[in-house]
Amino acid sequence: MATITSDEKTTSIITYLTIVGLIIGIVKNNTIQSEYVSYHIRNMVGLSLIGILISVLHRFHFPSMITNILWLGAFVLWVIGFAGALKGEKLEIPTLGKFFQDWFKSI
Repeated sequence: MATITSDEKTTSIITYLTIVGLIIGIVKNNTIQSEYVSYHIRNMVGLSLIGILISVLHRFHFPSMITNILWLGAFVLWVIGFAGALKGEKLEIPTLGKFFQDWFKSI
C-alpha cells in the first residue's frame, strides 16, 4: 500500500463529517487527485444516499422501528468508514463497500 500524506488523511476524515465535509473533500480532492481520498469519498457518497433513502422511507410513514434499525445499520457502516479514514486505511464497508466503489468509480 502506498504511503498517504497527512493532507490526504485529513481530507478523507473531513469527507465523513456531514454533507458539507463531503463537498469539501470533493473540492480538495480535485486539487490533490488522490485515489485514497477518492475511495473514502465514494464510501461517503454511498452512505449519504442511504441516509436520504431512509429519510424518504421515514417521511412516507414506513414503520419507525424498521427505519430506526436501518439508521443504526447506516451509523455502524459510517463508523467503519470513518475508522478507516482515522487509521489511514482503505477499510472496506461490509456488504456495500464494493458496490459503492463500483457505482461511483467516476468520482
